[in-house]
Parts: sequence; C-alpha cells; structure tokens
Amino acid sequence: MTVFFQQIVTGLSIGSIYALLAVGYALVFSIYNFSNFAFGVIMMVGTFGAFYAINLAHVPLPLAIVIGMIVAALASELVEASTYRPMRNKHSPRLFLMIAGIGVNFFVENLAIQTLGSSVKPFPSNWGRQIIHFGHLSIACVDVLSGGVAILMLICLWWFIFKTKIGLSIRASSFDVNTTGLMGVNVDMVSFAVFALSGLTAGVAGVVYGMKYTVYPSMGAVSNKAFVAAVIGGLGSLPGAVMGGIILGLLETMVSAYISSRLRDMIAYLVLIIVLIFFPNGLIGKSVKNKL
Repeated sequence: MTVFFQQIVTGLSIGSIYALLAVGYALVFSIYNFSNFAFGVIMMVGTFGAFYAINLAHVPLPLAIVIGMIVAALASELVEASTYRPMRNKHSPRLFLMIAGIGVNFFVENLAIQTLGSSVKPFPSNWGRQIIHFGHLSIACVDVLSGGVAILMLICLWWFIFKTKIGLSIRASSFDVNTTGLMGVNVDMVSFAVFALSGLTAGVAGVVYGMKYTVYPSMGAVSNKAFVAAVIGGLGSLPGAVMGGIILGLLETMVSAYISSRLRDMIAYLVLIIVLIFFPNGLIGKSVKNKL
C-alpha cells in the first residue's frame, strides 16, 4: 500500500507540471483557436534563465524561479510579436500559425543546442532533491514545490481572469476576439496578457521540471504531453487542462509502476484516442467559443 501512495505522490507531482503547461495551451487556444506549438522552447528558455541566474549570478532559488518565469514570459511575447501577430494581421489560416509555431520550436531548440551544447545539466540547486519523510512515505522537496506552486499559480490565474478588468477582456475575447475589438477592447493588450500568462506558467513549470529531472535544450518535448493533457481535458478549457494534466500524470506513473515504463507513452496516447472517440471536445471541453 505504501508503494501505491508513493506513486500517487509522484503522479500528482508530474501531473501538476503537465497541468501548468496545459493551462498555457488552453489560454491561447481559448482566444485564437490555435495551439502554440512553440510552447516547448518557451519553457526551455525560462528554465535556462533560472539555471544561469543561479550558476552565474548566484541568486537564491526563489528569485531564480521568478527570473525563469519572467524570461519565459518575455520569450512568449517575442514569439507572439515576431511571428503570430504579423500572421494574424494578414489573416493567415490557423493551421499556418501552428506550423509556424513548430518552425519556431525547432529553430530555437537547435539554436540552443549550437550555443549551449546538447549535454544534460543538473539543476544547480540541491534543495529539490532533499527528502521529507511522512511515515513510510518519502517525498522529495521538489514534489512538494511542484504541487504547491501549481496550486498557487492556478489560484492567481483564476483571480486574474475572473476578478480583473483585463481578465474580463480575455473572457469576452474567448467568445469572439474580432467582435470584442469592435466593442472597444484593446485586443493587442488581450494578446499581450494571454501570451504573458502562458509564458509565466511555462516558466514555472520548466524550472520545477528542471529541478525534478535535468536541464537540456530539448527538454521542451515534455510540452507534447501537456498538449495531450489539454486535449484530454478539453482544449480551451482551463479546468479541463488541470484535470487532464493530473489524470495524465497519475496514469503514466501507475503504468510505469505496475505494468511497464516502456508502455507508458503508448497507453497515454491510447487513452487520448479513446477519450476523443467518446468525448470529441475532451472530458469537460465545450463546442462553443466560451471555453474559459
């Protein structure tokens, strides 16, 4: 029974990382109806921002996490301003925006490999590797941090979207961004807020992921799993993104522990196919444009 609860803790830890990344996907999709496939490198850039803040500037871990979030948010805004916004202004098909996101992802990832090297680097903080014992359970500090930061970020995100004026504009834009612009809402400000928020979630998820595992240029590939989680929960739905992330994290952990780690990815994608067959909009997704 102890092993079971240990796997639950591990599943919730990785599931919270998936949830944060999935929320970033859901935010962009809820407004613009396309998936930001450059999200992986945004996460990676933020993680390296925290990595070098500790290695070179010797800042404390909490400040490094904040720096990683800011760097990821800036990277997200740069991608939006340099790639997505010009394409949207030219009324490019949404499919082309997603293809452009894939291009940005591969370009930045390969640029990082050429400049930073492809080697795997341990995160320069031993705090996350420390173990807390609760009876027979052994929980790494990074797992506690992962769950705590995810809950805090999601609460702050909920408050921002439902309790602020900009949040109201974001919710209005989720119906129809063009009509919202005609009603006097600054759609460029909405775009800035959405991509900044998604960047912040990518940054904190990346730093926690780097602490839990390692830091390397292609680490953004984990965002593919977060996209799967977002689709399972309901792409464009923030509660669905959280639900999908937790479900996927627990599923992968249980499959690895009780069946085989080699089958983890296969079963995860099989679940995705089954969910979409019976729930075309995800578990709690909506077919209408009010996805938030």
